[in-house]
Amino acid sequence: MKASEKTELALIAAVVTTAVLFNRYLPPRIESGYLILVLGLLFLFQTLLRDLWLLFRQRSRSRDSMPVANCMCLEAGIGFVPVVASGILLWGGFSRVLNISVWAWTGAVAGVLLTGFWLKDYVIELRPLRIRKDPDHINFIFGRKQPK
Repeated sequence: MKASEKTELALIAAVVTTAVLFNRYLPPRIESGYLILVLGLLFLFQTLLRDLWLLFRQRSRSRDSMPVANCMCLEAGIGFVPVVASGILLWGGFSRVLNISVWAWTGAVAGVLLTGFWLKDYVIELRPLRIRKDPDHINFIFGRKQPK
């Protein structure tokens, strides 16, 4: 396991611990659409922070030396699903009020962050359509050309 992965797991533990310590500020009742939206945004925020860190580390690398690939990060693709679903629930009037315990909030936060950590190395390749593991996909430039 890389040092950056260990650091990210430590940060996940810190966020979950913070959720436990400040649980009295978390709402005990929330509409399902808002719950999905909050958890989806947490997932996307984690993705954003990881990508910014990777871009910061790669800033000196020339774009010409990066391969062109017809793929996108699976984590980023999945991250928009809850945002869209919450919009459908909220604007469509399908959202229902849920009672959420402190431990359910903590479990949801931990589950979302650990899922993001697990998915970080996967990409959706467009030609052929498949999901594959590629820990170094930050180095790709999304393009229309077929990679050589």
